[in-house]
Amino acid sequence: MKMQKALHLHLELAKKNPKCNEQMYSVFEKYDGWFGTLDVVHGEAGYIRSSTGRLIPSLSGLSMKLQDTLSQYPFLTGRFIFEILSHDYKDFHTLNGVLNRKSEQCPNAYLMVHDLVITPDDAFSARYKEMKRLVTEMAMYEVRVAPVLITTSNIVAMQTEARSIWSSGGEGVILKRTAAPYSEGKRNCDLMKIKEECTKDLLVTGVVAGQGKYSNTVGALLLKSKAGHTFTVSGMTDDERDEWWHTPEKIIGQIVEVKAMKELPDGSLREPRFKAIRWNKAAGDFD
Repeated sequence: MKMQKALHLHLELAKKNPKCNEQMYSVFEKYDGWFGTLDVVHGEAGYIRSSTGRLIPSLSGLSMKLQDTLSQYPFLTGRFIFEILSHDYKDFHTLNGVLNRKSEQCPNAYLMVHDLVITPDDAFSARYKEMKRLVTEMAMYEVRVAPVLITTSNIVAMQTEARSIWSSGGEGVILKRTAAPYSEGKRNCDLMKIKEECTKDLLVTGVVAGQGKYSNTVGALLLKSKAGHTFTVSGMTDDERDEWWHTPEKIIGQIVEVKAMKELPDGSLREPRFKAIRWNKAAGDFD
């Protein structure tokens, strides 16, 4: 099953006839973690995977705990969808690296579950209700129900919730249309997000030599978008700069997340900065 993708609300609202108007949405906080899945077939659970389907070895211990618990549900076949977080690592940059480890477990990891796809044609409201029932019954500290903040058709109310999350230092909100089926592999108004800053996932095509204090190391990354726009971005740590200067093959070809103040009409980004390698992104999955 291909993953459903989130559309920025502002892109839908920019259309002549936005399809989100007068539609009912459940609004969730957008957590600053990894998007993950767990497939279950007749009560036999697999291992926690990233949104690209890659196994996450640093969560193998939690996966085995889930396998043991879910073996009590031989009737269950479906996919849990969640955000992966850790009490020990609050910022995405650090958590991103920890989750990518192959020989160590991510400490104090937990899952904020927001969907359970048993039958893709079921409306989200029905899927969420069944997920909430099961997760509550499982009673695992590491597996939690992502709470619905509000359910509304009022766009202003959704934006107000996003501003409330931003004021507390959060990322923003996710909007799930309550009557929508699971739109496998699609990016449409069934699943949207509101984020304060412009965020782009871009492809690294090269490195630029630094100057001054960054002599003999990476000064910036060369990036490109699917539309063909090119960018020069900095904001990496000194350790990252040195590592990629000596072994550029470790960063060239990777998908990285970039934050900017805004995207300008010509496609350029105002004050872009590197945030993290998107280890959970597949090759070709960039903006």
